[in-house]
Amino acid sequence: MKHLKLFAMLALIVLLGLFAMRALVHSGFYTSHDGWHQVARLFHFDQALRDGQFPPRWSGHLLFNFGYPIFLFSYHLPWWIAEPLVLLGFSIFDAIKFVFVLTFVLSGVTMFLWIRNMWGYWAGFIAAFIYMYTPYRFATVLVRANIGEAVSFMFFPLLFWSLYRLHLRRSTTFLILGAASITGLLLSHVMVVFLFALPGVLYYVYLLFTTGEKRRFVLQTFVMGILGVSLSAYYLLPALFYKGITVFQETYHGLYQAHFTSLSKLLYSPWGYAAIGVPIEMSRQVGLVIWLLIAGLVLFVLISLFKKSQQKNELLFGLFLLFSFCWSVFLMLKNSQFLWKLIEPMTLVDFPWRLLAVTTFIGSIAAGFLISRTRSKFLMVGLFVFLFGSAWVTNRNHQRVNEYTDIPLSLYVVSETTTNTDDEYLPKWVDRQEVRKENQPLLLGKADFDNLEQDSMRISFAYSSKEQTSINIRHMNFPGWRATIDGVHTDIERSDFGGMRLLVPQGTHQVLLEFQQTPVMMAGNGLTLLSLLFLILISRKQKILGTIK
Repeated sequence: MKHLKLFAMLALIVLLGLFAMRALVHSGFYTSHDGWHQVARLFHFDQALRDGQFPPRWSGHLLFNFGYPIFLFSYHLPWWIAEPLVLLGFSIFDAIKFVFVLTFVLSGVTMFLWIRNMWGYWAGFIAAFIYMYTPYRFATVLVRANIGEAVSFMFFPLLFWSLYRLHLRRSTTFLILGAASITGLLLSHVMVVFLFALPGVLYYVYLLFTTGEKRRFVLQTFVMGILGVSLSAYYLLPALFYKGITVFQETYHGLYQAHFTSLSKLLYSPWGYAAIGVPIEMSRQVGLVIWLLIAGLVLFVLISLFKKSQQKNELLFGLFLLFSFCWSVFLMLKNSQFLWKLIEPMTLVDFPWRLLAVTTFIGSIAAGFLISRTRSKFLMVGLFVFLFGSAWVTNRNHQRVNEYTDIPLSLYVVSETTTNTDDEYLPKWVDRQEVRKENQPLLLGKADFDNLEQDSMRISFAYSSKEQTSINIRHMNFPGWRATIDGVHTDIERSDFGGMRLLVPQGTHQVLLEFQQTPVMMAGNGLTLLSLLFLILISRKQKILGTIK
């Protein structure tokens, strides 16, 4: 009977999630802020894999064939999830929509499993429902099409659940789940991890305060954290190492100043599909239900402060939720600008309103918390029905896209120069104006060229010259490129605008340029592989011990 109840609630959460995303069950694609970027990125990710790049880091066809290190810096996990569908023959559009739907549903499932474990089935169910049915969740998928952020939503409940279980007792299973959730977050959207830094630290301190095995908890969570970061090292290590040579920092320096939100817009703002600052802009409302839940949380905390019988741990948890929510709201307001000036060098956050992800998360937990703290069964049922009905009604008009499109994939691909709005991953030595010129020859020099071939990571050609000469290759000079002439290594020089230049001997020769793993990339790959092997070993050990017992 217990298992039947669990499966029934999980099935209902899945159905509610699918219903919320029903707008994506449509041919073609839809208009959105980042949709064009996402389509082009998956296309180039798939192309890189087919060309033998594993993991993908370089896209040789972006920036008018000048090349661009998009996958060295941009998130990977959404594409790893989508790629099997592409390989099976599904369209790029369907694969992306599948990722949106799958991760939206799984976010509700992981929230349910965590909150149920703490406070029971009904608390878990309402928390999962609120977590899915809030304005920012619909805006992330149906308005913005931010696939990295959308995927990350399923990992935060999983991480917090793992921490909760580890604070109770030793568990290899939840150590592994926690590590996997950290890896998932880092591979989904590093920027979102910074948003959850304070709530994460506060929750960890709360659990540390309430556990009876502090030393064991610290040790296991330390291993979990190291393992989670190490598993993502193949991506994280090169991204951090090479970020300093790009224009990323100067491009986004001070960008947050134009993206603060007024409190009135957080309370309510009309639903729109345009970019921020444009008429009919995207709504940045927290959500009526979440505001009501926070009001209920304030009431709970005030009553708890004057009620001696109230458990101290409950009060602490209520304060944790309340402070995390208020802190997130404050950071979205212009009044917090002085804080942003202090933390900007340490963060990767561009838009303060991204903290709506945190208010959504905290508000959902508050729903489960308040349901579980309601002693009267009659009041609990009433509160449950009120929250469910309010979330359903207030989000009924948020579950559709602006407009469906039937644009050919080829147009998406040729229209996206770098798949970044500001070309922020360009190296500092590249002449941005020069490399944006279209229809330029790949090879320039006093030689005759033949048998030119190019894919996402290789350029090969034959040349014939009567004298020693220089050949300019109109392709970005970036760490990782290696050149050979007739199989013999030769040095690559940097051209005036940031491309590659080779000094070649006279005669007829074959040239091969290939993007290869640098020592930093290989170190990241090795660390990820070692962490994966360690994960497999402790998993097998746990299975063997379980069998013996």
